[in-house]
Amino acid sequence: MTKPLRYLIQLYFLGSIIYLALGFGSNKFEAFCPFGGVEALYGLFTTGNFTCALAPLNLSIFLAVLVLTILSKRTFCGWVCPLGTISEWIGRFGDKVWPKRPRFPKSADKYLRLIRYPVLAVILYYTYTIGDLVFRAYDPFYIPFSGLGHETMGMTSVAVMVVFVVGAFFQPMFFCRYFCPLAAVLDPFSKVGLIAIKRNTETCTDCALCNQKCHFGIEPMALNRVSHRDCVNCLECVEVCPVEGCLELKVL
Repeated sequence: MTKPLRYLIQLYFLGSIIYLALGFGSNKFEAFCPFGGVEALYGLFTTGNFTCALAPLNLSIFLAVLVLTILSKRTFCGWVCPLGTISEWIGRFGDKVWPKRPRFPKSADKYLRLIRYPVLAVILYYTYTIGDLVFRAYDPFYIPFSGLGHETMGMTSVAVMVVFVVGAFFQPMFFCRYFCPLAAVLDPFSKVGLIAIKRNTETCTDCALCNQKCHFGIEPMALNRVSHRDCVNCLECVEVCPVEGCLELKVL
């Protein structure tokens, strides 16, 4: 029952963003981006004002996501985030049409995940020093939902979306793994994650089905507690486990 529920929640939030992007509702879709809360911090501390189009709602949502991450790891990314939803669905499509498509080797994947930290640093440096949302032209959240709107860069922004889609097709959760600045912010709090998946080492049969199901390439079979920073508590590893109670979501 977990997967259908998660799909419904994903559809609800994706549909809500599309609804706002089409001009309905009292707020713009940008106001619901939690990373905007991170981008707003410097301006709030130095001038008391929100940067550019950012608003109090961005900061409120970011703080809510931060608390959720401390409680239940990056659940926001796997259950709510529209980019996470789109990335996951593209990856699932890839699994269906080309199950043995080429992917990054584990040795490279491990280091590629570090890219998101300099990405975060660059975005915040220029946002804080220039006082503008410089990431817009390269933001796979802003580009499509704005319809290549204000401050996008034509074919450059289109190229970003092509890389996003093709990357998600070949490497599951491509943007989320390697480039998402919000993931970089949430990582240390995700490691805390009070609610996480635990494995019963006595009943585990080492079938590796849980490893195969993880979109982020985490290997629950090798862990007693899935404390990996990329775990989004999607619970697909729990559902596929053939031994009842071997993998369970528990409070630390």
